[in-house]
Amino acid sequence: MSSLFRFTRCTRLTLLSRVNAWTPRPQQIRVRALNNYPGGSPRYVRFDSQGQGPYNSWDVRQWNTPSKVMAGLGVFAVGYYVSHLEQVPETGRWRFMDISPKFEASLAEAAHKQMLQEFKGKVLPPDHPLTRHIRRVVTRILEANNLGTLEAPDVHTRLLPATDVWTAGDVDRIPPEVGGKEWHLFVVNDDKVVNAMASFGNIVVFTGILPVAKDENGLAAVLGHEIGHAVARHASERYSSMKVFLFLSTILDIVGIPFSTILTRILYDLPNSRAQEFEADKIGLRLSSRACFDPEAVPEMFKRLGQLERATSGRHIDFLTTHPASEKRSEALREMLPEAYTVQAASPMCGSTADHMARFRDSWLGTLDPDRMSEVRWS
Repeated sequence: MSSLFRFTRCTRLTLLSRVNAWTPRPQQIRVRALNNYPGGSPRYVRFDSQGQGPYNSWDVRQWNTPSKVMAGLGVFAVGYYVSHLEQVPETGRWRFMDISPKFEASLAEAAHKQMLQEFKGKVLPPDHPLTRHIRRVVTRILEANNLGTLEAPDVHTRLLPATDVWTAGDVDRIPPEVGGKEWHLFVVNDDKVVNAMASFGNIVVFTGILPVAKDENGLAAVLGHEIGHAVARHASERYSSMKVFLFLSTILDIVGIPFSTILTRILYDLPNSRAQEFEADKIGLRLSSRACFDPEAVPEMFKRLGQLERATSGRHIDFLTTHPASEKRSEALREMLPEAYTVQAASPMCGSTADHMARFRDSWLGTLDPDRMSEVRWS
């Protein structure tokens, strides 16, 4: 019995020893600190799920190459735009202008040559009654505002058969807008075109505008507005703004906004054009008033143009056009009449005209009462 117990006990011990021998022992893991510093202090680095640090959109170092290039171009464009901002001397409006006077001179020469070619065979000679009528009004506006003079015509010069266009000589190298003194007048014999324009020292009047103008005061209202465009250098401003227009359209295309050209035109180009028209109205009212023309004729002239617009084109939508509605322009001009009368009263030309008329009245009327002129019989 005792021997059997010993045998069973030995068997159990043997089995336990074998089980212990088969059980794996845990291995010791050696941890090595990451050390990149010569001083020996460890540095621990955390990583996100992708194995990279957190992305910061304001950190330029994390931008890719196209983003850096676009950002650089944007900074350059903004700096260039701000550095070329200026105020219109006559109104104080801020605008972008990067055209030099030298480049404007080349544009003036090109514009003059283009007009000679475009109006070939349609320009009235300088001794024509309509040309003399228009020339008289233009000269009065230019001289009263110290803007220069018209080129001196030779009334005996005949039209050359090759060009059939009269011109007094080569175009002036410097346009009046940037310091030149000579303007060129083209009276185009076209009754179907109700328009006039002035840019780079060239004044173009179509005969179709004369019935709407009615008289010298109405014609002065039209010419004052067009010369106002030239004085404010709106043609050069539009040339400069075209660069901004193309830049904005390109940026919108890159971003992926559809109809980028149309949106840029509606949101940038057309509002600028309407602002220039209002500005030319204001400057033109001052110019014609300083030349002693009736300020009241200016809003009346635009009122007639508004009636013509409604009869020919129908409804006018402001934000889709380059010109504001003539009715709105007439109302705005009427609000500026007090200022126009003040400008006229301060004009030396208008003062001398009033003195001349007073001396004429005194010399002819003597002691007669002007209010009772209907009772006087002339012998």
